[in-house]
Amino acid sequence: MTGTPHWVALAWRLPAGSSTPRVTTWRNLRRIGAARLTPGAALLPYREDLQEQLDWLAQEIESLGGEAWVLPVTVLSESEERVVRERMIADRDEEYRGLEEDALAFLSRHAAHPVASDDFTARLQIDRELLALQRRFRKIRARDYLGSPGRATAAQAIDRCLAFSQGISPKLVPATDSENEP
Repeated sequence: MTGTPHWVALAWRLPAGSSTPRVTTWRNLRRIGAARLTPGAALLPYREDLQEQLDWLAQEIESLGGEAWVLPVTVLSESEERVVRERMIADRDEEYRGLEEDALAFLSRHAAHPVASDDFTARLQIDRELLALQRRFRKIRARDYLGSPGRATAAQAIDRCLAFSQGISPKLVPATDSENEP
């Protein structure tokens, strides 16, 4: 192999029959942010940790009676790379949009029904909802390898939720990107 890989591909084939292994495989690939190429191939930007995750997934596919290959990719044509990048960005944008919608629904719900300052159960529930929104944001951001434009809007929506509920918990910190975060 010449050159440094820019991408890492997983190609696989699972035995016919139950759809459960296929669904599990695609859920795992979606969780790590892979771009779907074909029904039996996916692509990620090359990083050692991502290659390792694909190696584990390949072993899982083989344990289910399938075949799998993890392949470093040094070059894609300009049009192929554009398609892969567009798919990855569109997938993350869709996730960020869903998160933003949930954050705005949170604001709408809690603006319509304010919580009394001494209602600790309700305040705890709000705390849990906000932490869940932040956790989802971090998970999406971890698989946003190409800097989806929806990221900033989703972070701002979560920050509006935090500003709305100031003082509920010291665990809640702004979601917007800072220079100190990875």
